[in-house]
Amino acid sequence: MILQALCDYYDRKHDELPPFGFEEKEIPFIIVINEQGEFINLESNYALEDGKRIVKPMRVPRASGRCGAKSYETAYPLWDHYGYVAKQPKLAKPTDQPTEKALDDAQKQHDSFKRLTKQLEQALPGDIGIRAVNLFINSEVQIERLKASETWQESLKIKGCNLTFRLAGQQAPVCQSEQVIEWVKQQPIPEANAQDGFCLITGKKGKVVRLHNSISGVSQKPAPLAAINEPAYTSHGKEKGFNFPIGVESSFKYAAALNHLLRKRSQTKFRIADTSYVCWAEKANVQETLFTSLITGLDDDPDNGAVAIKSLFATIHNGAYSSSDGRDAFFVLGLAPNSARIVVRYWRVGTIAKFSENLAQWFTDIDMAGRDHYGYPSLKKLLRATALQYKDDNIAPNLPPTVINAILSGGRLPETLLQATLRRVKAELGHVTYVRACSIKATLNRKYRFSATNQRELTVSLNHDETRPGYCLGRLFALLEKLQLKAQTGIKATIRDRYYSSASSTPKTVFGTLMRLSTHHLSKLKKTGKDYYLEKEIEEVMQLISEFPSHLNLENQGLFAIGYYHQKQALYPTNKKQGEEQ
Repeated sequence: MILQALCDYYDRKHDELPPFGFEEKEIPFIIVINEQGEFINLESNYALEDGKRIVKPMRVPRASGRCGAKSYETAYPLWDHYGYVAKQPKLAKPTDQPTEKALDDAQKQHDSFKRLTKQLEQALPGDIGIRAVNLFINSEVQIERLKASETWQESLKIKGCNLTFRLAGQQAPVCQSEQVIEWVKQQPIPEANAQDGFCLITGKKGKVVRLHNSISGVSQKPAPLAAINEPAYTSHGKEKGFNFPIGVESSFKYAAALNHLLRKRSQTKFRIADTSYVCWAEKANVQETLFTSLITGLDDDPDNGAVAIKSLFATIHNGAYSSSDGRDAFFVLGLAPNSARIVVRYWRVGTIAKFSENLAQWFTDIDMAGRDHYGYPSLKKLLRATALQYKDDNIAPNLPPTVINAILSGGRLPETLLQATLRRVKAELGHVTYVRACSIKATLNRKYRFSATNQRELTVSLNHDETRPGYCLGRLFALLEKLQLKAQTGIKATIRDRYYSSASSTPKTVFGTLMRLSTHHLSKLKKTGKDYYLEKEIEEVMQLISEFPSHLNLENQGLFAIGYYHQKQALYPTNKKQGEEQ
């Protein structure tokens, strides 16, 4: 199902994706030559994006793997690193002197590149670009002119800098000529890596591959998505990819599609902890990029992306979303690195309409007092709020996929999300931030929605009619903290710093002490004749509390946090700092 969906994506985006046998590769510099093979210029292939200098990706013939003592024998058609293209030895620093071994390796690499280019010229005698490249690489004078250019020293600063060629006056590089594209398509697959069989994706008979193309953007090094690397997994005498026969063309398509989705700066990709997620639709749809905004937010305007998504998804409920797009399939795939291949951590398929409804519900669930200032929090922020030092690496690995699955399915959020959030609140001495309040509210409301007890869902802001003990105790704690701050101006540590954890877990052990302190604080305020409203509000909340429980369960601890947050928002309506966004 995954591979078939990726192949379909390639067919839909074939105009934007590399043709068969090609791949997107970062080529920092392009050697510009004329038809006589004379050096003209070493052209930079950089661009500015968001103020950063990046290498523009370029379509080149796909690189085959090379390793071992004779790896120098494998050169790439019309592009490669400077050892193959220009006989440049490997250097630790541009100013270093090369060793004899480095010089010998560079010579062997360059000879391999020349042999391959000569074979190309013989196979495609009418291609003037290949002929010019062959003239250039066989001319010591022209190579020295290349190395004498001002830009050459810049290329030496890049380890294994890739280079390719372009004829002066032309836009496309030599390796993208129509003749080269056709030549690459017609190259035979080595017998050791292909045999006759039926492709599981297309159902057609043809050549199936033994080793699948590698995927970049998940592990530190490219690795295959589908692979068998242990004898224990073989069956009926079939090894490697022959155990799950995939045709040559299908193998290329799904790998090219996945590499495109995982490329740098992809708008359909996001990463949480060690897992990379990609999403795409059966047909072109705005949700492909908007879903990523839900997860990561927008750096320039976090609220803008969320509002745009909710506006789009809200049309489901009023009937405006009546086009056939709503029935199109939508896919979300999560991938994580492993020792030898890539692991599928998450996979879900649904329709645009159903996902839209569920995402709209998600925005309703995380709506919280303070949104007008902070906007809807992204899922990445909610997950970071559960982690030590707000770092992605400290997020529990099983948490992101289960939360994403709950969002897309419209189901209950995992209890582990509530546990992790409350754990960080207590560890940070009662730091109930806006993002954490959103997370706790969403978890509890989804629990109530699917519970047989018919409990009321939590409101966006302070609810004076809420009588559940955890919520009322949280409100009382916030009022007592406010009272202390009024009575002891300039105090650095409040009751929150000392008592929040105990008050939210075992109220009976601390609220007696807190109420005695409040009597002292009220008497101090009465002398000034100010702030009688606090005494009245405390009395109103106390009427809702029959007793201080000896213990609050996890649900009531969450209610305590929401009650505390709601009451603080009501006490500080104009102070935006009270709803810290972390």
